[in-house]
Amino acid sequence: MISGTKAMGIGQVFIFIVAAITFALIMIFGYKAVTDFLQKGEQVQFYQFKTDLENSIKRIYTEYGSIRVEQFQTPGHYEQICLVDLDALFNPELCQYDPVACAVWEQSSGYDTVDENVFLKPTAPVKIKVSKISLKQDFFCLEIVDGIFTLTLEGRGDHTFISP
Repeated sequence: MISGTKAMGIGQVFIFIVAAITFALIMIFGYKAVTDFLQKGEQVQFYQFKTDLENSIKRIYTEYGSIRVEQFQTPGHYEQICLVDLDALFNPELCQYDPVACAVWEQSSGYDTVDENVFLKPTAPVKIKVSKISLKQDFFCLEIVDGIFTLTLEGRGDHTFISP
């Protein structure tokens, strides 16, 4: 009987080792799955924001005189959004707010020559270009608080006038 209990004790050690390894593998793969799921959720939220912004501006520009106040939600880590009227003359004042937007506007020859006119800080994973816009000062940058900002959109027939 004594030798049987020793074998039983060694068998239990192997069971605990196998259980610990199984637990560790489940934790590792579970962590990776949850992390991947969160990243994909953030990507979906970003593309939803991009689509909402582009559609809101495109929808109102043909409705001359219509005014809408729209609220947009970005993924939480964005701090600032800058919109630029690329058909206006370059204004170097933008460089103190967003150097990327400044460089794009300085090198552009108008709306049709570049792929973006909306700039996020930190930089967005894809370029955002909305329909033709005009702004009171040719550009403006808004602080994004808790992932939310508000724009006033006014249809002008061939473009959208945007104000904060």
